[in-house]
Amino acid sequence: MRLLVYGMQSSGATAFTLFLAQRPDCLALVDILNNYAAPRVDTGLDMVVKAVVTTAYPLEVHRERFRPDRTVLLLRDPRDTYRSLSTKSYRNHSGLIDEKFALIDEVFAGREDRFDAVVHYEDFVARNPLVPAAMTALGWPVDDSFYDYRRRHEELAGALWRHVPDLMDRIEFAFGNVQGRAVSERFRDKPRDPDLEAQALEAQALEAKLETLCPRLLTHYRQRVPNLHPSA
Repeated sequence: MRLLVYGMQSSGATAFTLFLAQRPDCLALVDILNNYAAPRVDTGLDMVVKAVVTTAYPLEVHRERFRPDRTVLLLRDPRDTYRSLSTKSYRNHSGLIDEKFALIDEVFAGREDRFDAVVHYEDFVARNPLVPAAMTALGWPVDDSFYDYRRRHEELAGALWRHVPDLMDRIEFAFGNVQGRAVSERFRDKPRDPDLEAQALEAQALEAKLETLCPRLLTHYRQRVPNLHPSA
């Protein structure tokens, strides 16, 4: 099985893909650099690949090249994502940051027709049981042990070298900004300005910007109540 994870930069999509990559029998590209499309790969092994939203490579390009059996959209509150991405040196690579947020709004609006599953980062780090259940239902079985990142970067890179060595000449990959050896809620909420007045002004300005860039996704998160139990 081939699984494609698609999400914004700084959304936690790499951490989620690393979680999926804990299957001992799979190959994984947990973080393709933004200036590459998903690769064409000749392997009979199961493989998971993460690609990010850019104006350079639409989702359809990643699909045409990688040929996934299932595609997953990873979402995160755009207020947190924008705060995080705006501090990164690559925020305007392969598309300006504002262009990317406008694009994720279009992707979000058409999610029912383009994705086999939608996962909220907030549910993932809270270890909501619905998340592993949804992935298992797609045909990518996971369990709670995957929350501990036992398969580390060296093992994942070594598996690629053994099974698809030609890939190393055609693509660059990384392991994102994943911190720690287990999935944690520690990085869910972004730091705020200690000055409460400045914090309020910053939040208002950001909300106004995002209301223009990604109004549908912002509204979704304003109204969203996380599902904490399978019966919810």
